Amino acid sequence: MLVGGILLVVGLIAPWYYRSEEIMSWSLSAFGGSLERASVRSFEIYPFNPLPAYLTLCFATVSILFSFVSTKLPEKTQRKYVAIVSCFTGICALMTIVYIHSWLSMVFPDTPFVCEGHVFLDCGPLIGYFLTWIAAALLFASTYVSKGLAQTPAKAES
Repeated sequence: MLVGGILLVVGLIAPWYYRSEEIMSWSLSAFGGSLERASVRSFEIYPFNPLPAYLTLCFATVSILFSFVSTKLPEKTQRKYVAIVSCFTGICALMTIVYIHSWLSMVFPDTPFVCEGHVFLDCGPLIGYFLTWIAAALLFASTYVSKGLAQTPAKAES
């Protein structure tokens, strides 16, 4: 959970997406960037909202801090809370990824996510995008490995 939280924080801050045309070049992070300031009419219709990224950053910070605090808890309680915090943080990371994909598809409806050589256009994901996917996978793996959400069968009384 600690590594997933750290990768998520770095992934949110790092550049996510770039788009370069014949003269101009833009980039976008999870919090916005120069891509939203481009002179495209769609930006006025669909403004970028950094709220999912800020919510994800809050959960990532909690998961990092909770990794250190949870060592003082009993094992069963620790597993349960590690599973809950890492699951919610992974869900927030996926929410941010889905939001940026949907925002890009609304702003640039006829452009694929990765494009190269389409009439002086070059665009695609950057390191922050991949770090966020890796962090989400690590957080969900942490939820599974902790076994804090698994139901144990009740013992029959004799």
